Amino acid sequence: MCLAQWKAGTVDYFNKVSTNILLEVVPADPVQPATTFWTNVENMEIKNTGVELELNYRHVADNSFGFQLGGNVTFINNEVSGSPYSVIFTGSVSGPGLTSARVNGYLNGQPIGTFYLQEFIGFDDKGLNVFTDVDGDGIIGNKDRIAAGSALPKQIYSLTGGLSFKGLSLLGNFNGVAGNKIFDNTALANFYKLRLTKGNNGTPSSVEFPEESPNNAAPISTRFLKNGDFFRLNNLTLNYQLNTQKLGFSKYVSNLNFFITGQNLFLITNYDGWDPEVDTDRQVDGILSYGIDNLSYPRARTFVFGVNLGF
Repeated sequence: MCLAQWKAGTVDYFNKVSTNILLEVVPADPVQPATTFWTNVENMEIKNTGVELELNYRHVADNSFGFQLGGNVTFINNEVSGSPYSVIFTGSVSGPGLTSARVNGYLNGQPIGTFYLQEFIGFDDKGLNVFTDVDGDGIIGNKDRIAAGSALPKQIYSLTGGLSFKGLSLLGNFNGVAGNKIFDNTALANFYKLRLTKGNNGTPSSVEFPEESPNNAAPISTRFLKNGDFFRLNNLTLNYQLNTQKLGFSKYVSNLNFFITGQNLFLITNYDGWDPEVDTDRQVDGILSYGIDNLSYPRARTFVFGVNLGF
Protein backbone atom coordinates (compact mmCIF):
# COMPACT_ATOMS: atom_id res chain seq x y z
CA MET A 1 0.00 0.00 0.00
CA CYS A 2 1.30 3.44 -0.92
CA LEU A 3 0.97 6.26 1.60
CA ALA A 4 2.40 9.05 -0.54
CA GLN A 5 3.38 9.50 -4.15
CA TRP A 6 3.90 12.50 -6.37
CA LYS A 7 5.15 13.21 -9.83
CA ALA A 8 6.10 16.54 -11.38
CA GLY A 9 7.59 17.75 -14.60
CA THR A 10 8.16 20.96 -16.52
CA VAL A 11 9.24 21.92 -20.03
CA ASP A 12 10.60 25.43 -20.60
CA TYR A 13 11.61 27.02 -23.88
CA PHE A 14 13.81 30.11 -23.86
CA ASN A 15 14.90 32.52 -26.55
CA LYS A 16 17.07 35.36 -25.32
CA VAL A 17 18.48 37.86 -27.82
CA SER A 18 21.12 40.36 -26.64
CA THR A 19 21.45 43.35 -28.96
CA ASN A 20 23.57 46.49 -29.23
CA ILE A 21 26.62 44.57 -28.05
CA LEU A 22 29.22 46.79 -26.36
CA LEU A 23 32.62 46.53 -28.06
CA GLU A 24 35.91 48.40 -28.09
CA VAL A 25 36.38 49.45 -31.73
CA VAL A 26 38.82 51.40 -33.89
CA PRO A 27 37.40 54.83 -34.88
CA ALA A 28 36.63 55.39 -38.57
CA ASP A 29 37.94 58.98 -38.34
CA PRO A 30 41.76 58.86 -38.16
CA VAL A 31 41.81 62.18 -36.25
CA GLN A 32 40.85 60.92 -32.79
CA PRO A 33 42.28 61.50 -29.28
CA ALA A 34 42.31 57.72 -28.69
CA THR A 35 43.14 54.75 -30.90
CA THR A 36 40.00 52.86 -29.74
CA PHE A 37 36.68 53.66 -28.08
CA TRP A 38 33.72 51.75 -26.61
CA THR A 39 30.44 51.74 -28.50
CA ASN A 40 27.26 49.71 -28.94
CA VAL A 41 27.35 47.83 -32.26
CA GLU A 42 23.83 48.35 -33.59
CA ASN A 43 23.41 45.20 -35.69
CA MET A 44 25.39 42.73 -33.58
CA GLU A 45 23.36 40.12 -31.67
CA ILE A 46 24.02 37.14 -29.43
CA LYS A 47 21.15 34.62 -29.38
CA ASN A 48 20.62 32.04 -26.66
CA THR A 49 17.88 29.52 -27.44
CA GLY A 50 17.08 26.16 -25.94
CA VAL A 51 14.82 23.85 -23.99
CA GLU A 52 14.95 22.80 -20.34
CA LEU A 53 13.26 19.60 -19.13
CA GLU A 54 12.70 18.71 -15.48
CA LEU A 55 11.16 15.55 -14.01
CA ASN A 56 10.71 14.50 -10.36
CA TYR A 57 9.18 11.41 -8.75
CA ARG A 58 8.73 10.46 -5.10
CA HIS A 59 7.25 7.33 -3.53
CA VAL A 60 6.75 6.41 0.14
CA ALA A 61 5.25 3.04 1.11
CA ASP A 62 3.41 2.06 4.27
CA ASN A 63 6.49 0.31 5.67
CA SER A 64 8.23 3.71 5.78
CA PHE A 65 10.40 2.78 2.82
CA GLY A 66 10.68 5.51 0.22
CA PHE A 67 12.66 6.68 -2.73
CA GLN A 68 12.90 9.75 -4.90
CA LEU A 69 14.41 10.47 -8.28
CA GLY A 70 14.70 13.73 -10.15
CA GLY A 71 16.68 15.45 -12.81
CA ASN A 72 16.84 18.20 -15.36
CA VAL A 73 18.59 18.71 -18.67
CA THR A 74 19.07 21.88 -20.68
CA PHE A 75 19.78 21.96 -24.41
CA ILE A 76 21.45 25.21 -25.46
CA ASN A 77 22.15 26.80 -28.83
CA ASN A 78 24.19 30.01 -28.86
CA GLU A 79 25.05 32.09 -31.93
CA VAL A 80 26.77 35.38 -32.70
CA SER A 81 25.49 37.38 -35.67
CA GLY A 82 25.88 40.85 -37.15
CA SER A 83 29.47 41.35 -36.00
CA PRO A 84 31.32 43.94 -38.11
CA TYR A 85 34.52 41.87 -37.77
CA SER A 86 35.46 38.53 -39.30
CA VAL A 87 36.73 37.50 -35.85
CA ILE A 88 37.09 39.20 -32.46
CA PHE A 89 40.02 37.54 -30.69
CA THR A 90 40.19 36.89 -26.96
CA GLY A 91 41.44 34.14 -24.67
CA SER A 92 45.13 34.89 -24.17
CA VAL A 93 47.36 31.92 -23.38
CA SER A 94 50.77 31.89 -21.75
CA GLY A 95 53.97 29.91 -22.12
CA PRO A 96 57.31 29.97 -23.95
CA GLY A 97 56.95 31.70 -27.32
CA LEU A 98 53.23 32.42 -26.80
CA THR A 99 53.25 36.19 -26.31
CA SER A 100 49.98 37.72 -27.62
CA ALA A 101 48.64 34.27 -28.58
CA ARG A 102 44.82 34.06 -28.65
CA VAL A 103 42.61 30.96 -28.78
CA ASN A 104 38.99 32.20 -28.45
CA GLY A 105 37.12 34.08 -31.16
CA TYR A 106 33.72 35.71 -31.58
CA LEU A 107 32.66 34.80 -35.14
CA ASN A 108 29.39 35.24 -37.01
CA GLY A 109 27.41 32.03 -37.12
CA GLN A 110 29.31 30.50 -34.17
CA PRO A 111 28.72 30.37 -30.39
CA ILE A 112 30.58 32.66 -28.02
CA GLY A 113 33.58 30.86 -26.59
CA THR A 114 34.42 29.35 -29.98
CA PHE A 115 38.02 28.16 -30.30
CA TYR A 116 39.57 29.60 -33.44
CA LEU A 117 42.72 27.60 -34.11
CA GLN A 118 44.93 25.97 -36.69
CA GLU A 119 43.99 22.31 -37.17
CA PHE A 120 46.76 19.95 -36.06
CA ILE A 121 46.86 16.85 -38.31
CA GLY A 122 50.12 15.14 -37.31
CA PHE A 123 53.85 15.32 -38.05
CA ASP A 124 55.96 15.40 -41.18
CA ASP A 125 58.91 13.09 -41.93
CA LYS A 126 61.11 15.29 -39.73
CA GLY A 127 58.79 14.96 -36.74
CA LEU A 128 57.55 18.54 -36.95
CA ASN A 129 53.96 19.81 -36.70
CA VAL A 130 51.67 19.68 -39.72
CA PHE A 131 48.56 21.88 -39.89
CA THR A 132 45.73 22.06 -42.41
CA ASP A 133 46.39 24.63 -45.14
CA VAL A 134 42.83 25.95 -45.30
CA ASP A 135 43.35 28.57 -48.02
CA GLY A 136 45.81 26.43 -50.00
CA ASP A 137 48.49 29.11 -50.34
CA GLY A 138 51.25 26.90 -48.95
CA ILE A 139 51.76 29.19 -45.94
CA ILE A 140 50.37 28.34 -42.49
CA GLY A 141 49.08 31.44 -40.71
CA ASN A 142 46.03 33.08 -39.14
CA LYS A 143 44.05 32.63 -42.36
CA ASP A 144 44.24 28.87 -41.81
CA ARG A 145 42.41 28.92 -38.48
CA ILE A 146 39.10 27.11 -38.18
CA ALA A 147 36.16 27.22 -35.78
CA ALA A 148 37.05 24.09 -33.78
CA GLY A 149 34.22 23.93 -31.24
CA SER A 150 33.02 26.02 -28.33
CA ALA A 151 33.68 26.13 -24.62
CA LEU A 152 29.91 26.46 -24.09
CA PRO A 153 28.28 23.07 -23.49
CA LYS A 154 25.38 21.99 -25.69
CA GLN A 155 23.81 20.07 -22.81
CA ILE A 156 23.84 20.74 -19.06
CA TYR A 157 22.24 18.20 -16.75
CA SER A 158 21.86 17.18 -13.11
CA LEU A 159 20.40 14.20 -11.27
CA THR A 160 19.25 13.70 -7.69
CA GLY A 161 18.24 10.45 -6.05
CA GLY A 162 17.52 9.18 -2.60
CA LEU A 163 16.44 6.21 -0.50
CA SER A 164 14.92 6.26 2.97
CA PHE A 165 13.80 3.69 5.53
CA LYS A 166 12.46 4.87 8.85
CA GLY A 167 15.21 7.06 10.32
CA LEU A 168 17.86 6.18 7.75
CA SER A 169 18.25 8.13 4.50
CA LEU A 170 20.73 8.36 1.62
CA LEU A 171 20.71 11.29 -0.81
CA GLY A 172 22.99 11.92 -3.78
CA ASN A 173 23.46 14.69 -6.32
CA PHE A 174 25.14 14.39 -9.75
CA ASN A 175 25.87 16.93 -12.47
CA GLY A 176 27.52 17.04 -15.86
CA VAL A 177 27.89 18.75 -19.23
CA ALA A 178 28.35 17.60 -22.82
CA GLY A 179 29.33 19.11 -26.14
CA ASN A 180 32.00 21.55 -24.94
CA LYS A 181 35.75 21.89 -25.48
CA ILE A 182 38.63 22.86 -23.19
CA PHE A 183 41.92 24.38 -24.28
CA ASP A 184 44.65 22.84 -22.12
CA ASN A 185 47.07 25.75 -21.66
CA THR A 186 48.77 23.80 -18.86
CA ALA A 187 49.84 21.05 -21.28
CA LEU A 188 50.69 23.54 -24.03
CA ALA A 189 53.07 25.50 -21.81
CA ASN A 190 54.57 22.70 -19.74
CA PHE A 191 54.09 19.20 -21.13
CA TYR A 192 55.58 18.82 -24.61
CA LYS A 193 58.65 16.99 -25.83
CA LEU A 194 60.92 20.00 -26.39
CA ARG A 195 60.86 20.83 -22.66
CA LEU A 196 62.22 17.37 -21.82
CA THR A 197 65.45 18.19 -23.68
CA LYS A 198 65.94 21.07 -21.23
CA GLY A 199 65.68 18.84 -18.17
CA ASN A 200 62.12 19.83 -17.24
CA ASN A 201 59.54 17.47 -15.83
CA GLY A 202 56.76 16.15 -18.05
CA THR A 203 53.76 13.88 -18.20
CA PRO A 204 53.00 10.84 -20.43
CA SER A 205 51.50 13.26 -22.97
CA SER A 206 54.99 14.76 -23.43
CA VAL A 207 56.07 11.54 -25.17
CA GLU A 208 52.69 10.53 -26.56
CA PHE A 209 53.97 10.58 -30.14
CA PRO A 210 57.23 8.59 -30.72
CA GLU A 211 57.54 10.12 -34.20
CA GLU A 212 57.63 13.68 -32.81
CA SER A 213 60.99 15.41 -32.97
CA PRO A 214 62.47 16.60 -29.64
CA ASN A 215 62.99 19.95 -31.41
CA ASN A 216 59.31 20.33 -32.33
CA ALA A 217 57.70 23.54 -31.06
CA ALA A 218 54.26 23.76 -29.44
CA PRO A 219 52.24 26.61 -30.97
CA ILE A 220 48.54 27.03 -30.29
CA SER A 221 46.47 24.54 -32.29
CA THR A 222 43.76 21.91 -31.95
CA ARG A 223 46.45 19.55 -30.60
CA PHE A 224 45.74 20.96 -27.13
CA LEU A 225 41.96 21.28 -27.60
CA LYS A 226 40.18 18.54 -25.66
CA ASN A 227 36.74 17.17 -24.96
CA GLY A 228 35.26 18.75 -21.83
CA ASP A 229 32.36 16.33 -21.19
CA PHE A 230 32.08 15.10 -17.60
CA PHE A 231 29.77 13.39 -15.13
CA ARG A 232 30.42 14.04 -11.43
CA LEU A 233 29.01 12.78 -8.15
CA ASN A 234 28.91 16.10 -6.35
CA ASN A 235 27.47 15.10 -3.03
CA LEU A 236 26.39 11.93 -1.20
CA THR A 237 24.93 12.13 2.31
CA LEU A 238 24.02 9.28 4.67
CA ASN A 239 21.84 10.45 7.55
CA TYR A 240 20.38 8.67 10.58
CA GLN A 241 17.73 10.36 12.71
CA LEU A 242 17.14 8.92 16.16
CA ASN A 243 13.62 8.80 17.55
CA THR A 244 14.21 10.71 20.77
CA GLN A 245 10.62 10.15 21.90
CA LYS A 246 10.97 6.36 21.83
CA LEU A 247 14.34 6.61 23.52
CA GLY A 248 12.79 8.62 26.30
CA PHE A 249 14.75 11.88 26.23
CA SER A 250 12.65 14.00 23.84
CA LYS A 251 12.02 16.33 26.78
CA TYR A 252 15.67 17.36 26.60
CA VAL A 253 16.56 16.72 22.93
CA SER A 254 13.84 17.11 20.32
CA ASN A 255 15.99 16.16 17.35
CA LEU A 256 19.18 14.12 17.01
CA ASN A 257 20.80 13.39 13.62
CA PHE A 258 24.08 11.75 12.72
CA PHE A 259 25.39 12.22 9.18
CA ILE A 260 28.34 11.65 6.91
CA THR A 261 28.75 13.57 3.65
CA GLY A 262 31.17 12.92 0.80
CA GLN A 263 31.84 15.56 -1.86
CA ASN A 264 33.35 15.03 -5.32
CA LEU A 265 33.39 11.27 -4.82
CA PHE A 266 33.91 10.31 -8.44
CA LEU A 267 34.35 11.88 -11.85
CA ILE A 268 33.85 10.33 -15.28
CA THR A 269 35.56 12.23 -18.11
CA ASN A 270 37.91 11.81 -21.06
CA TYR A 271 39.68 15.06 -20.20
CA ASP A 272 43.25 14.22 -19.15
CA GLY A 273 43.89 17.48 -17.28
CA TRP A 274 43.36 17.85 -13.55
CA ASP A 275 39.68 18.80 -13.69
CA PRO A 276 37.32 19.50 -16.62
CA GLU A 277 35.22 21.97 -14.61
CA VAL A 278 37.59 24.89 -15.20
CA ASP A 279 37.49 28.35 -16.71
CA THR A 280 40.58 30.48 -16.19
CA ASP A 281 39.82 34.13 -16.91
CA ARG A 282 42.04 35.09 -19.87
CA GLN A 283 39.99 37.93 -21.35
CA VAL A 284 41.52 40.44 -23.75
CA ASP A 285 40.50 44.13 -23.83
CA GLY A 286 37.36 43.38 -21.79
CA ILE A 287 36.19 40.62 -24.17
CA LEU A 288 35.40 37.53 -22.09
CA SER A 289 37.18 34.25 -22.69
CA TYR A 290 35.88 30.76 -21.99
CA GLY A 291 37.11 27.21 -21.47
CA ILE A 292 40.83 27.74 -20.84
CA ASP A 293 42.63 25.55 -18.32
CA ASN A 294 45.79 27.23 -17.05
CA LEU A 295 47.30 25.62 -13.95
CA SER A 296 43.85 25.28 -12.39
CA TYR A 297 43.91 23.59 -8.99
CA PRO A 298 41.93 20.32 -8.91
CA ARG A 299 38.77 20.10 -6.84
CA ALA A 300 39.31 18.29 -3.53
CA ARG A 301 37.50 15.15 -2.42
CA THR A 302 36.18 15.77 1.10
CA PHE A 303 34.34 13.88 3.83
CA VAL A 304 32.37 15.53 6.60
CA PHE A 305 31.05 13.87 9.77
CA GLY A 306 28.54 15.67 11.94
CA VAL A 307 25.79 15.67 14.51
CA ASN A 308 22.70 17.89 14.50
CA LEU A 309 20.99 18.56 17.83
CA GLY A 310 17.65 20.24 18.38
CA PHE A 311 16.38 21.36 21.79
